[in-house]
Amino acid sequence: MNILVLGGSNSLLKNGYVQHLEQALAARGPVTVRQLSVGATSSLAAIGRLSETAGADVDVILYEYSINDAGHFAWRREGVGSWLLCLQLLLKTAARLYPDAVFVPLVFAMRRHALPAVPDPFHAAQVQSFAALGLPTIDVRRWLADLFLDQPPAWLYGDEAHYAAPYATALIGCEIARRLPALLETAEPVSATWRRMQALTPHGAVEAMYVPAAGLAQFVSGPAAPEQDGNRLMQLNFLRMRAGSRLAMRTEMFPLALYLKSDAGHASIRLALEGSSLSGAVVTGTRHADTATLRFICTNLPVPLLFGETLALPFGPTAFEIAVSPAAGGMAAAANFDCFGAAPASSDQHFDLCGILFVTRA
Repeated sequence: MNILVLGGSNSLLKNGYVQHLEQALAARGPVTVRQLSVGATSSLAAIGRLSETAGADVDVILYEYSINDAGHFAWRREGVGSWLLCLQLLLKTAARLYPDAVFVPLVFAMRRHALPAVPDPFHAAQVQSFAALGLPTIDVRRWLADLFLDQPPAWLYGDEAHYAAPYATALIGCEIARRLPALLETAEPVSATWRRMQALTPHGAVEAMYVPAAGLAQFVSGPAAPEQDGNRLMQLNFLRMRAGSRLAMRTEMFPLALYLKSDAGHASIRLALEGSSLSGAVVTGTRHADTATLRFICTNLPVPLLFGETLALPFGPTAFEIAVSPAAGGMAAAANFDCFGAAPASSDQHFDLCGILFVTRA
């Protein structure tokens, strides 16, 4: 069984559910697990990671972003709609790259929402959407509540957003391993799921195109150069833009998300847009909070959320510019997204751009 994991930090824990899942399945037969998970971000990350790392045979795509998406979208106006747009684009990408794979959502929950009796409208919307799409969902929140008779033990969570390793994660990993073979016997491939999504989506037909850094270099002026970096989980190609550099484009599509490799030296950028759906300029920090303890973070900036409360816009032709020297780019409002902020002054401030996800209404 070849498994591809798209998830947040719960999918990256040491002695986490992924390791226990792999061990349990390996006792029954050959299994390979490919990690494309990215912590501290939303389902938008999965779209970029899929687009950049396609190619291997995949039987199962495990999708674990429930907690992450709740943190980024649930509290915003039309948060469910923003998440549904991410799901639509993710399913479209998965169906194009891995049409025969089975897409399996894993529904996790934060500690405050561990009990089904605690109202969680965002969780309910996710489960209902998965059911409407006919997806073989593994609702871990529901299963753990039933297992412990609605009295989850204190050791179940390591913190508010992570299941505790190794005991809770062992339970979860083994339960997923127990269910997967039976689910795969009857589940439809993701290509069929995508066809159903097209009929059910509230956003209509949306075309998407991910452009990696190599395809963006021609639009950059000033001091910038392609670079590479990586760790045990990923290898990233990016365009390092330094102070004074600019990326300027006029396209028939809208730049929905900027994908970046954020580190401790990341500068603020000035982002300016002019289009039928959104116009304006903001200065935003691009140093992720987790770079205080990690060498770099693979992450993204959802462009519409720098200007408002929803991802879903009437996307159309847009002219935009990214400038790494905000002070030289004119006045603009400050708009940091969630975990991002400005880096302290240094002699080597930069912005590492991995790619841009463009979308338009079909």
